[in-house]
Amino acid sequence: MSQNRYHGIDEYTVRLITFKAKQLTAHPGFSDADREDLEQELLLDLLRRQPKYDPARAQNNTFVARVVEHRAATLIEERKAGLRDYRLQAFSLDESFEDEDGVRRERAETFDQDDYLVRTGRQSRSSDELRDLGIDVRSVVDQLSPKLRDLCKRLMRDSITDVSCETGIPRSTLYGVIGKIRVAFIDAGLEDYL
Repeated sequence: MSQNRYHGIDEYTVRLITFKAKQLTAHPGFSDADREDLEQELLLDLLRRQPKYDPARAQNNTFVARVVEHRAATLIEERKAGLRDYRLQAFSLDESFEDEDGVRRERAETFDQDDYLVRTGRQSRSSDELRDLGIDVRSVVDQLSPKLRDLCKRLMRDSITDVSCETGIPRSTLYGVIGKIRVAFIDAGLEDYL
């Protein structure tokens, strides 16, 4: 039961705020321990907005309901935002725990760096896949004619416009060269990497 007191606040508003706070405590990210704080937050927001109430636009109960509902929705969104996200579990990577085999380990040992980089979009493939892909690409490039090999290496580091300016080869011709290089990669089974 809440210990909050609502002197001077009408019964409808008190019932709505206590009901909405109770509803919020059932939502993930909130607990029963938050109930009184939620009631206070909802009432405070309502009191801040009360001067904007216009009786010509809506009845007081409608205004109160909309303000309280809106604040409850924003409280849920705030709990999901960034570092406050209740769905994130906070723990230290130095924390030790007992794994399923009964061995004590530090939590940092359980994370795979490649998996982390791929999941966060900082890397498209694991280190092993990138190494193997590099070997395959070098193999295909080494099998190209010297002229195509040179252009391919240039195109790997510079734009078509830059390569065209450096070599004097028209861009339209370079697109034809890219087509030939593309065929060599497709023949090597590397079409997924083009």
